[in-house]
Amino acid sequence: MLRSFDLVLIGIMTATAVVTYTIKHKADEKLAEVRRLETEIKLEKDTIDLLKADWALLTQPNRLHRLINVYNAELALAATEPTQLAMPKELPMPKAQLPQPETTIEDIIAGKNSEVMAALKGVEAAKAKQPVKKPVSSARRSSVDVIPTGSVKR
Repeated sequence: MLRSFDLVLIGIMTATAVVTYTIKHKADEKLAEVRRLETEIKLEKDTIDLLKADWALLTQPNRLHRLINVYNAELALAATEPTQLAMPKELPMPKAQLPQPETTIEDIIAGKNSEVMAALKGVEAAKAKQPVKKPVSSARRSSVDVIPTGSVKR
C-alpha cells in the first residue's frame, strides 16, 4: 500500500513540475515579447526624433531663403501681404448656421414645386439634345502630344 501511495505522489509531483515548467516557459515567451515591443517602441521614438530633427533642418529660415533666391525665376514667389490674410469673421459660416432650403427632396419627388419641375424638364430636354462629338484629326492630335512643358529636360 505504501508503494502505490508513493507512485501517486511521484505522479502528482511530475505533473506539478510539468505544469510549473509550462507556466515558466509561457512567462518567458511573454517577457521576450514585451522586450521586443519595448525595442520597437524605442526604435519608433528614435525615428520620430530623427524626423523632427530633419524637419527642423529643412525648415530653417536661412535655407528656405537661399532656396527662394535660387528658384525665384521658376516659382515667382512673393511675400504675403497682411491684407491677404482672412479674419475669422470673413470665413464662411458653419454648416449648422446655413439657411435651410424652402424646397425639400420630398417636394421635388412629389412634384409640388412648379419651378423645380420646370427646371427638371429643361435638364431632360438638354440631355435629349446632346451635341455630336467630332473626331480629332490626326494632324491636330500629333501637335497636341508634342507640346513642350518644360517639366522634363531631355
